[in-house]
Amino acid sequence: MAVQVDHIDAQQLFDEKERARRADVEALRSGEKTEAQLQRENEFFAFPADRVQINLDSARSLS
Repeated sequence: MAVQVDHIDAQQLFDEKERARRADVEALRSGEKTEAQLQRENEFFAFPADRVQINLDSARSLS
């Protein structure tokens, strides 16, 4: 199912991600969740290693 988006507010997206990160840190600190639990919950957003290849052959130095 595709969702059409007319406008993306970059600052709003950044703020939402920051709140989620802070909530994750607090859940770890309080013992509410373990690192393994958070990793499982957040792995949906990570690039699947078996499907992503990064080719740096043509990369340039930034210095």
